[in-house]
Amino acid sequence: MVSILIVWIAGMWSALLLVLLSDADSVRDSSTHLPADWVEKLYFAGFTLSTLGTGDFSPASDAWRVVTSLSAFAGIAFITTSITYFVPVLSAVNLQSKISLYIASMGKTPQAILINSWNGKDFSSFFDNASDLADMIMQHTLNHRSYPMIHYYHNSREDKSIKRSLVMLDEVVLVLMPAVSEDSCKDKLKLKMLRVTLDTYIDIVKGASSKNSPDKGTAPEPDLCELREEGVPLHEDATGYVARQEVKQHRQKLTALLESDGWTWQDVYGTG
Repeated sequence: MVSILIVWIAGMWSALLLVLLSDADSVRDSSTHLPADWVEKLYFAGFTLSTLGTGDFSPASDAWRVVTSLSAFAGIAFITTSITYFVPVLSAVNLQSKISLYIASMGKTPQAILINSWNGKDFSSFFDNASDLADMIMQHTLNHRSYPMIHYYHNSREDKSIKRSLVMLDEVVLVLMPAVSEDSCKDKLKLKMLRVTLDTYIDIVKGASSKNSPDKGTAPEPDLCELREEGVPLHEDATGYVARQEVKQHRQKLTALLESDGWTWQDVYGTG
């Protein structure tokens, strides 16, 4: 962001300087009325764009006064544009950190999230948070459309990595939830909301990173032993769905998503 700001400033400043250099008598010293040299014109261009208006140099003619006025308006527009662009970008980055920490607080692995959500009867505590999660993820997805720059913000901490966190949540929804008995997972609407928002996010971000992140790894079969030990009711064929073609294709996208951010499935499940 700092680099972009510097490029914008340098581009506008040098452009105005070149315009002023096209006429040797474009700018004069307000005291001596002598033509300004190129360093003084550089200074004049700088305070014109920054709208400081110090007044020790002035345009030499009416035509150059118009050019100076237009440049000052351009400087105001630049300042406004910078604020209206960078502030939302920083807010979007903060949102993705918030989502990551929110998911990390639920559990360190997909199994842990479900175990922590299990109350002995159902996963009502998980679904109590599902609406908030879906809303934040959808906002984050829209931010990717509006501010593609946030795609390049990465975090080396597991609890703040948005891609790792959302892959972990996706595993809860896509892989582990279908294995849980339907009697214990009754809130289908909130589950569908999470599914749709996650799919939308994955399609947008995977498309943005597909050139640099070929699918190399293979998604592991989830270990459901912890769930059984905690008494979570599972289908008899709890892991059979992993072999489905549509599930494999979806998890290939998750693999590429993890690799594009420097993570692996070991970071999701904590296993080799």
